[in-house]
Amino acid sequence: MAVAGDDGGELIVGDVTHTGGRALAIGLSSSTDAGGRPLVSVGWVEQGEQLGLTLDEAVALRDELTRIIDDAGSARPRDD
Repeated sequence: MAVAGDDGGELIVGDVTHTGGRALAIGLSSSTDAGGRPLVSVGWVEQGEQLGLTLDEAVALRDELTRIIDDAGSARPRDD
């Protein structure tokens, strides 16, 4: 897995080594919410489907990902 940026300012996460690799693209959308704020776009590269998140939803997602990462980092390997 790799993390890269593209010319459009998106963050690309996943298999970026060849065409057809599975990767997520995350960036600001040209669409806006009811308050005129830009949406955060999350979608599979080359799949054409995207999820538009409001900034509040994107913050909630970030916080949840941070919690998951922190939990995983503090997990101790079990002696089986």
